[in-house]
Amino acid sequence: MTDAPVPRLRYVSDDELPEDLRNRRDPVTRVFGHHPELLKAWNEWYRPLIRDNALPARLKEIVRMRVAQLNACSF
Repeated sequence: MTDAPVPRLRYVSDDELPEDLRNRRDPVTRVFGHHPELLKAWNEWYRPLIRDNALPARLKEIVRMRVAQLNACSF
């Protein structure tokens, strides 16, 4: 089995983002910026879980590690 290259979406530029999201450098905004409605839906789901402390920090880190492991993430 060979390791095929993983396709990557290019990050959107500031000009392509809605005005309220310009100058953000996080990868999620830069990738989901291709589809602003998807970005909005993602934030509505993600914010309560991660940003608003609905889950304990330890559990969030365990989930991040497991997702990285399942995706053969190198970091």
